[in-house]
Amino acid sequence: MTELKNFFSVGDYIIDFEKIYQISSQKDQKDLSGKNLSYFFYKPIEITSQNETTYSTPIDNIFKSGLRPLINSDVIKKLYKEAAEKIDPETILDYKSIKETLYQNDPGKSLTILKQLFLEKEKAPDAFSRTNKEILEEILSHISNEIAFVTKKPIEKIREKLTSLIQKAIK
Repeated sequence: MTELKNFFSVGDYIIDFEKIYQISSQKDQKDLSGKNLSYFFYKPIEITSQNETTYSTPIDNIFKSGLRPLINSDVIKKLYKEAAEKIDPETILDYKSIKETLYQNDPGKSLTILKQLFLEKEKAPDAFSRTNKEILEEILSHISNEIAFVTKKPIEKIREKLTSLIQKAIK
């Protein structure tokens, strides 16, 4: 636990499979069983008037809950490189594990799924389901938002770059 307390601190940004958050505080509280635990409290960075929710997670469970620190510039370079790598046109998308993989919140694995979805869309645009379009958009938005936040570049530019790299890779 001490390691995690030192790994994250108040003010740090963390991300799950949906949003970017900022750690707003750390407190010790009793859980339902009466055990004293340290918690991180965090808020989404895009707070709307309708959603000013503060979330909490025991520090010991922060990684188990799917939260992780934001990617850094080295990981961003690696993601761009992976986006540009050719994909085997015979690759089969494993639809059963997509959501499970996305919940793992691993940008490299999410990018692999994104590339496979782009490939499926390219192969048969008329047969590409609405669900697949939504998943493609969700992954593209998630990766683009994180890169844009870290690099302080416009989200649209990041989306265009990722899309361009992937489209070249699948042709």
